[in-house]
Amino acid sequence: MSIGKNLAASAVLVLACLTGCQNTVNTVENAEKTMQQNNIQDKRFVTDGFLRGRLALKGITTSRTPDGFMRAQLEVMNMRTGVFAQAWSGITGENPYKIRYKFTWFTSDGMMVESVLSDWQTAVIIPGESLFLQSVAPDKNCYDFRIELKEANN
Repeated sequence: MSIGKNLAASAVLVLACLTGCQNTVNTVENAEKTMQQNNIQDKRFVTDGFLRGRLALKGITTSRTPDGFMRAQLEVMNMRTGVFAQAWSGITGENPYKIRYKFTWFTSDGMMVESVLSDWQTAVIIPGESLFLQSVAPDKNCYDFRIELKEANN
């Protein structure tokens, strides 16, 4: 009988530790948006199923700077929330989650523009957090872009 009590007490202790170890973000925002976003449709080519399950791509917005350069912003959200996802992320060292991203810019005729801004960047995103990845075109003749995402190797 004491083995059953010990097992039950151990299970309660493990669950308490798991729920106490969560490192997540809660958000509150204006429900009545007043901003005018220029959201664009995207085409996705996904080769990493694990990344797709962890990171939700919420949308892409574009605008122009006052100087006439194109600006792009991608909103991503870490979907790894909940007790079991948090426990697994803690065991595997994926909390906070690290990603790498790169913006590549193109002219109106589809030619890639070489720039130091096209290097891979690292970002850290904790469970439940939304993150905005941004880039400004290196040239006023850039009219299109591509964003690449991958998991960062620790």
